Amino acid sequence: MIGYINGKVQLVRDNNVIIEANGVGYKINVGSNVVSRLHTEENTELYIFTHVREDILALYGFETAEELDFFELLISVSGIGPKAALGILAVASLEKIRNSIVNQDPTLLSSVSGIGKKTAEKVVIELKSKVGATGSIFDNQGEKSEDVYSALLQLGFKPHEAQTALSELPEECKTTEERLKHCLTNLNKR
Repeated sequence: MIGYINGKVQLVRDNNVIIEANGVGYKINVGSNVVSRLHTEENTELYIFTHVREDILALYGFETAEELDFFELLISVSGIGPKAALGILAVASLEKIRNSIVNQDPTLLSSVSGIGKKTAEKVVIELKSKVGATGSIFDNQGEKSEDVYSALLQLGFKPHEAQTALSELPEECKTTEERLKHCLTNLNKR
């Protein structure tokens, strides 16, 4: 799977870009917030989510790993697909989106094209306990938790499962290895 790309922007469209890396052009779907910052012939780097279904192989690009992680949380909610999640991320900053979820205010989310009031409320309900009001989705647990989160995703766990396991870590788990072992033990019990 492609997780990151660094290359030259060849073409910028309304909702996607083509980035050339090592002689290959990758068509990457991006939100309008990313499109506005990219310019043809400039080098850029994007974190990538590879979306695979029986009839689709699509790449979605993000400027930061935190945006990618938040995107994965959003698509873990039933009824939110990659395009809707991109729309949510483009409507406001991560902090504003996070705060609207924590404050249980679906107004911002329902302003996104294609997301109705009920779907916005569902996002708020499902994600309010998984998203901190400040900092990253790891609630300032540090780089070790980000490493564990990435490892759990690579092992096939869903983003919400990995986030839940991280939120239940005891304070005595200090190293990445201890954190990963504890998370795997808890996830395998479920």
